[in-house]
Amino acid sequence: MELNHETKALLKRINKQGRENIAAALGLKLLICIGFFVVWWLLRSYSVDFCLRTLTEEAQEVQGNIYQQVTFAQDHLEMLGDIIEGEDELDSEHVVKILQSDLDMVSRLGIVLPDDQILQSDGTLAQPVNGITFDALAEKGTFITNVEADNLETDRSVLFINVPIEGEGGIRGILFGVINPQDLSDYFEVDIFDGHADIFIVDAQNMEFIMDTLHGQAQSADALQGHKIKNGYSEEQIAHDFANAQGGVTAYFSRSLDEYLYTAYEPVEVNDWFVMLSVPESVVFKEAAYIEKILLLLGIYEAVILIAYFFWDVVHTRKEMRAKEKMATVDLLTNLKNRNAYEEIFAEYALHFPACLSCVYADANGLHELNNSQGHAAGDRMLQTVADAFVASFGKEHVYRIGGDEFLVFAEMDLDSASKKAFAAKEKTQEAGYHVSVGVASGGEDIDAVVKVAEQKMYADKKRYYMEHGDRRKMR
Repeated sequence: MELNHETKALLKRINKQGRENIAAALGLKLLICIGFFVVWWLLRSYSVDFCLRTLTEEAQEVQGNIYQQVTFAQDHLEMLGDIIEGEDELDSEHVVKILQSDLDMVSRLGIVLPDDQILQSDGTLAQPVNGITFDALAEKGTFITNVEADNLETDRSVLFINVPIEGEGGIRGILFGVINPQDLSDYFEVDIFDGHADIFIVDAQNMEFIMDTLHGQAQSADALQGHKIKNGYSEEQIAHDFANAQGGVTAYFSRSLDEYLYTAYEPVEVNDWFVMLSVPESVVFKEAAYIEKILLLLGIYEAVILIAYFFWDVVHTRKEMRAKEKMATVDLLTNLKNRNAYEEIFAEYALHFPACLSCVYADANGLHELNNSQGHAAGDRMLQTVADAFVASFGKEHVYRIGGDEFLVFAEMDLDSASKKAFAAKEKTQEAGYHVSVGVASGGEDIDAVVKVAEQKMYADKKRYYMEHGDRRKMR
């Protein structure tokens, strides 16, 4: 490619200014990256560690409170069972009065009788609806259930504390206390992160939430599955900790909040229960006052750098932009409009298609072979000749070099006129010893379709040329 002295000087200035701009941009980016990396590291290490440490300490306290409350309720129920054991009749007035006792966490009391009927606190009998039988309960002794259907209302999920009532002939009845999972949040509260932390009690055996202050109700089975675990944590670690009754920390994505929840969990020592304390990621970073100081320092740091860069850039960019404006839409070899200019006019035609528009698609045959056989200077002369021929036919404003050996013309004229001018340009290149394959298309309202038709016709013309002239790798 042969360039004139003015173009070479222009390129030299642009290259020099470009190198300066690149060096300055890289330096700026490096400084900003270092600043952000330091801030990121400080925020993550301080805020997350502070959050998880606080959650772990609070979870350990809550799990002890849960165990204490549940154990107290069970002990109280066992005490009532011992009193009832001294009664001759389980449906006596005294027993009924005992069933009306108020216990923390227990919403109602009852007795499952050997005939599977339920003695209620008002002295009436009811039939169980959850399928649990006296014999099945008697085999288990004293125990606390996980979430299951109520024995009087199957559409209601509750917890049961079951205590056998002994007699001389064996177990006479099963005293039970009903715990409503939704009421548990009244007994277990945390006062951290300005009240934004949520408490969960999960049964690790069947993976059900017994208590959930985030959603307000216990969730169905597999409640912990399907959540995206944050990088740095793993489902395998959670499964291992649950299987071995060990506490730990994790972070998972909450679809209801659309953000990650940082979580600490501890075993409760009641059945396979775990208590989990979670706080949203947005709260984690909002809580630490240290973050505000870091952000302030970051803002000052970036402001100083950007101001310095701004003044430098004003001086240098003006010179660079003046030079690049000329090169942005002009092909240096042929002085035609380049592909950038083509894409701009293409977008304009896509929005506002002229009433009459023709497209000429041209390809210089044998450029690659000519470059290989006679050198790139010969190939450049070929391209310049082709460019001059089409400029002579259509004018410089309408001709584009869109690829190495590809040219395109947009002309607001009918198909016959465009074809005649394209044929004239083709003949002119042949007179200079070269050959151009040409395709012409017009009409329609879709610029993309017009260009594609012209391109297809050009390829058909190229195929005819090589069929007539033999191996395409040979120049005439």
